[in-house]
Amino acid sequence: MSAFPDEPFLALIPVQALASEPGENGTLVLIRPKVLSPRWAWVLRLMKKPNYRVKLDARGTAVWRACDGKRSVAKVIEAVESTFPEEPDTTLRTALFIRELARGKFLNLFDRPDPLS
Repeated sequence: MSAFPDEPFLALIPVQALASEPGENGTLVLIRPKVLSPRWAWVLRLMKKPNYRVKLDARGTAVWRACDGKRSVAKVIEAVESTFPEEPDTTLRTALFIRELARGKFLNLFDRPDPLS
């Protein structure tokens, strides 16, 4: 069984795929359409609330802001460690959070910097 996060994962570049807006106390709220497929985008117009709103805490906000399309996962982890030096297991927790953001289509993970950023 391999350890997570491994070197290939740490080398990936996380890029924000969705919008965010200011939340409470300097945190952010991520906005994700309930339907991501362009083919079914017309359904969003029929919904009263077409978006999920995901409130981030201070740590999640730091991770989101560090995912700028230029930093690797390893560099994002370093940024979070410097912001929250007293927190244990920063590497694993941040890597797991980034992986879940990617699974939920909040982030895209690339093997090289995003050419659009």
